[in-house]
Parts: sequence; C-alpha cells; structure tokens
Amino acid sequence: MNVNHTRSKTLGWLGALAAASLLASGQAQAGAYGLAVNELNNFRITTSAGALSLAGANRNASDSAFFQGGVAVNPRAVNTGPAANADVPQVCSGGGCGGLPQNHYAPSPSSTLEFARGDAHAFGNMLNGTGATVSAVAEAQRNTIGAATATAGDTLTGSVNLTLSSAGFITFSFMGRRDLRTSVTTMGDKSNVSIMDIFNISCNSASPAGCLSHANADGVIFQFAPDGDANNGSDVNGNHTVGSLDPFSLNMTSGTNDPATGRAFTNDFAMFSLTSNFALPAGSYTLNFSKSTRTDIVVIDPPAVPVPGTLFLLGLGLAALAFTRRRQST
Repeated sequence: MNVNHTRSKTLGWLGALAAASLLASGQAQAGAYGLAVNELNNFRITTSAGALSLAGANRNASDSAFFQGGVAVNPRAVNTGPAANADVPQVCSGGGCGGLPQNHYAPSPSSTLEFARGDAHAFGNMLNGTGATVSAVAEAQRNTIGAATATAGDTLTGSVNLTLSSAGFITFSFMGRRDLRTSVTTMGDKSNVSIMDIFNISCNSASPAGCLSHANADGVIFQFAPDGDANNGSDVNGNHTVGSLDPFSLNMTSGTNDPATGRAFTNDFAMFSLTSNFALPAGSYTLNFSKSTRTDIVVIDPPAVPVPGTLFLLGLGLAALAFTRRRQST
C-alpha cells in the first residue's frame, strides 16, 4: 500500500474542504422582512347635541406593490357616499404571492417566499352605532438581492360635508390596532415600515361665520393624530389641556439594517378617543381622514468577509495543498 499517496490524497481533500468552508462562510444567507398593519374598527364620529350628517363623501382606497424584476401594480377603488364601501383588491408582486387571501392583515413571513403586497378597505358608516372599519396592510419579504416596496392606504376625501344641526362638541372614537415588524438577516440589508392616521375638521365656504375664529392658518379647527400620549390633546386651536385617549401611537416609522436589532411594535385592539375642546356652531364643515401603511425593504450583495475560524481553515487548507504538491514532486 502506498502510504504517501494515501496521505497526499487525504491532505488534498482537506484543502478542498477548507476552501469550500471559506466560500460558504463568506456568502451568508441574505434577507429582509417588513410588515405594517393599521386597523380601525367601530370608527365613529358623534356630537354632544343635535345630529350629524354626511353628504358627497368620496371614500378612496389604494394599493401599490413593487418587486424588483417584476411589474409594479397600482389599483385603486373609489366609491361615493358616506356608507359606500371601498374595497380595493389585494395586490402582490413577486414569486411568493400564491395563497395570500384578500383582506388578510396577519404577518406572513417565510424563509423561502418572496413578495410585496398591499391591501386596503373601508366598510360601514361612521355615523351609526356600529361605525366603520378602515384597514390597511403593507408587507414585503426578500431573500435574494434586490428591492421590494408595498404601500396601502384609505382616505375619505373630496367634497365631504359634515353638517351639525345644532352647536355641539365633536368626538372621534375607534378601536385601533397596529402591527409593525422589521428584520434583516445580513448586516446592511434594510427594512423600513410606517403607519399614519390623521383626522380633522375644517372650515369651508358654507361654514358658520364663527368657524375661522377657531381655525389655524389652514382652516382646520379640530385635528386628531393619535400619538400615544394621553396628556397631549390634538386640538389645533391652541388649547391642549384636553388629553386624548391614545394607548399607543398610530403615526410612527420603524426600521433596521442590523440583524441584532429586529424591531416589533404590536398591539391588540384598544380604544382611541378625542373630543373637541369647544362646541362647534351649527352648520357645514369639511371632514378629512387619511390612513396609510408602507413597507420598503432592500437586500444587498454581502461582501465575502472571512471570520477568524475561516482564516484558520484557509491556512490549514493552503498548508495541506502545499504539502501535497511537495510530496508529489519528490
């Protein structure tokens, strides 16, 4: 038996194994995941006196999804009337879109699927006892090099006339839930998510004469932007002593580019409420409501940086290969 040949062959395999280990360690699995969910249930507008009515309201919902290498999709749903539903079909871009149901607001992380999806809807009447449901989700997952973006939003815009039959305090109230999650698996990959809710009432040309005396420069007399601070009322006319019931913020951004700092801000449904700190005179006003979610993720090509253990394997492999060559030349 040729012992030297066997030893040389063994050392050769050892060198090849060390080189393979170097390649494996320098090409770590890359990936990024982002989720932004913003849900409101039993969204109601009430008054302390008289009655409220809405006329000419346009309820808009829109989605957008983009996955690098695919085709961006941007559908939009528009319905007219205070009780009209606006349910835009879910959009999804990427290879992992199968099996994600319409109006699905739960996270769908996966180690293999890649997608960007957005979905939004607005149902019900905010002036009746059960109120309206307004929800939006943006979610993206990427495991290979590239970018993915998902957005979704609901808005109540256009000629939205809120009529108050007699002077009264106005209250916005709803049950709200948020779910924001960002994570990456490789240093330098990026995941950013955001949610936003803003409600306001402003003067219009048909508003009572005293409206502008309570308004800011933009004509807004009452604004609610849930910020998670129960001591910070959201009226815009200077009197912030009336606190809002904001158990957590519905206007925030979160992100990470570090595998060690994945972030999650998740909450079950909780009550939000704010009442105007003055009685609005009877008459016509404009109601505005804006909601949005957004997710942006980017996976970069990670550099092959050897760790100390890899350097040891590389040195061992090179030594083995040099020894093998020397034995073969003698």
